[in-house]
Amino acid sequence: MFPSRILKKDITDSTMLDAREALKSGFGHGTLCTAYRQTRGRGRVTGRRWIDDGRGAMLFTIILEKNSITTSFPLTQLLALALCRRLERGYGLTPRIKWPNDVLLDGGKVAGILVEMEGDYLLGGMGVNVFQDEFPSNLRRPAVSLMQALQQKGAGSMVPLSPDKELFPLLKELEILIEETPGIAEIESRLLGMNSPVAVKFGDPSRNEILIGTLTGLQDDGSLLITPKDGDSRAVYSGEIEQL
Repeated sequence: MFPSRILKKDITDSTMLDAREALKSGFGHGTLCTAYRQTRGRGRVTGRRWIDDGRGAMLFTIILEKNSITTSFPLTQLLALALCRRLERGYGLTPRIKWPNDVLLDGGKVAGILVEMEGDYLLGGMGVNVFQDEFPSNLRRPAVSLMQALQQKGAGSMVPLSPDKELFPLLKELEILIEETPGIAEIESRLLGMNSPVAVKFGDPSRNEILIGTLTGLQDDGSLLITPKDGDSRAVYSGEIEQL
């Protein structure tokens, strides 16, 4: 079971860096690095940062041995599905997975995921907006917190929220997913743009390569299947997806 050890800070550069340092110090599988605020949190794409002001985000990185995950699904997908399950079962919300590494509520980004490798370990990082009441106006994409989503349902004031309260139910869902191996259909049913026209920016960003087609499925390795109007289905392993 995990977490096997919790390393917690009030403020840190990033929990991903903390996890790397933890490995160097002899900590291993199941170690959880968490903080209330990050000053150097970053996203999957170079140059993008995770913005938080220390007022309500759940920030963590979990260290997992590679061989502890027997499913072929990437850890990114498992983390996204774990959060979806938590939001659905705990609050009756309808989250969507924006491939490859975001979770949305009501069209706003509620969580971002970053997974990296370090030797024999996977480092699964996640930031979840829990009870912020406002966000900077200059964000690339609209953001939303769990509290705001519940308020839109008329339930925000009745549900006590805190990053600490949300962390362990989420990790329990992740542990269950690692043990049981979810079916592709469970992820596809939550995938933003499924069976709809999409545009995917992929490859070298400087070349501005775009594939337009219908999102027809997800493969075992986490790649998307995009079917152009005139052509065969194509697997996409990384990129940015937009629903048309």
